[in-house]
Amino acid sequence: MPNSTDLSTTALMPLHPSLAALLPRLELVQDCWQLLAGRREQYLPRGEREPEAAYQRRVEAALPSGFFRDALRTFAGMLASSHWRELPASLQAVISDVDGRGTDLGVFLEAADLLVLRDGAALVGVIPPQHQWPSEGDRQQALRNGDRLSLPRLLLLERRDVLDWRKPDVRSLPVAISWRERRVDGLPASGEDASRQEPTLHPWIYRTASLTADGPGGAGMELTTEALVADPQAPSGWRRQRLDQRHYSGIQQLPAIWYASHGAAFGEGELPHLGLAHQYLNHFRCQSDYQELLYRTALPVGVRTGVAGPLGSSTAASQQEPVVLGPNTVLDLPEGASFQFVEIQARSLAEHRTWLELLDQAMRRDALIPAATQGAPRTATEISMAASQAYALLQSQAIQKASMFSSLLQHWCAITGEPLPVQEGPALLVEISPLAPSPKPQPTVSEMLQLQERGIISEVALRQWLGDLAGIAPASA
Repeated sequence: MPNSTDLSTTALMPLHPSLAALLPRLELVQDCWQLLAGRREQYLPRGEREPEAAYQRRVEAALPSGFFRDALRTFAGMLASSHWRELPASLQAVISDVDGRGTDLGVFLEAADLLVLRDGAALVGVIPPQHQWPSEGDRQQALRNGDRLSLPRLLLLERRDVLDWRKPDVRSLPVAISWRERRVDGLPASGEDASRQEPTLHPWIYRTASLTADGPGGAGMELTTEALVADPQAPSGWRRQRLDQRHYSGIQQLPAIWYASHGAAFGEGELPHLGLAHQYLNHFRCQSDYQELLYRTALPVGVRTGVAGPLGSSTAASQQEPVVLGPNTVLDLPEGASFQFVEIQARSLAEHRTWLELLDQAMRRDALIPAATQGAPRTATEISMAASQAYALLQSQAIQKASMFSSLLQHWCAITGEPLPVQEGPALLVEISPLAPSPKPQPTVSEMLQLQERGIISEVALRQWLGDLAGIAPASA
């Protein structure tokens, strides 16, 4: 995935102020998701007067774990326990290729869940067919011939790729959205000659969908596709070039859904696992420090005393000689001198180990309950309450997912002209099993009396159980 520097090269393209303010946090959670690939130096600063070689060795030895990504996949796996009731015929026909790139519908929805859990929101849309035909008969004939471009395709965008949007007011839906997509064609191959005279292609293409009140075919939606082409004469080094512009009549609402974690308005939504990402980074730094201490203190240090001259300390630097130790080395020491290996105490190792354990417990707790601020649950009641809270969060996300899928089917049918399947209840059923263990049934009073009569439990235990049941403290002897 790209870094924030990718957006800096698109100065010619719009960028919404709310997205610009959110980019540092989006970049942080994205780095945690990618195991800090290529950006470990950003989170492991170089120490004061630390040699460059030692710093590079420390960075290479620091290996982040996959805890953050695995935790989000666990959440998404719980949301993946879903099934749809009935799909439009055209969507059912391309259920294994809903986005034009061979993605199954179930995989598409799970990928959307992962983006929402990581970034707090994602954009799910429906792109109208690329091939337009003069009559319905021609379109049906193209569909019978297996023309995928004659049907809509689903679009899933990361939050950072939705560059700009325009709304008439705060509570309204957007009437124009600009986004970017990775270019999948036209890029030079790895072994291709880079000195050819063709203009350099930017790795992104940019699209803008906007509602129009008038057009060649009346009111509808315009979809404009642009690219950035290298231009040495431009101040930024790039210039905008329009690749395509299409008009789709009859569309009264942009076929785009803002899939947010808490049902936020378009373009808004908090990052639900930002705290877990910060704990992940703290764990990564502490683990790196711990590994560095182990490296420094793994072997004892040779110490010599009572030696002067070439083998010992001297004021003249030219007289000092290093001591080289090997399996056949013999040191001839004068009387009163000594040589021994001394173990480094490294008392901070225990503190680092304890702190790592605390961070690990906090990460595991917050991976289950992102909003928790208390310590790890201990009692059965606390465990049950923790599981109930996690269940409530997942259930809220499941409701958002079902609502998003119903809107997705409405936009699909509005573009294809198919009737929306009539269903009782939501189009997508998301089943979230309760995480708290079911309480064990309590025995009745008659059952306890029978156990006491058979000698299985004592009379004291029976009285204590009856007192606990009635809420009466046991009488002291």
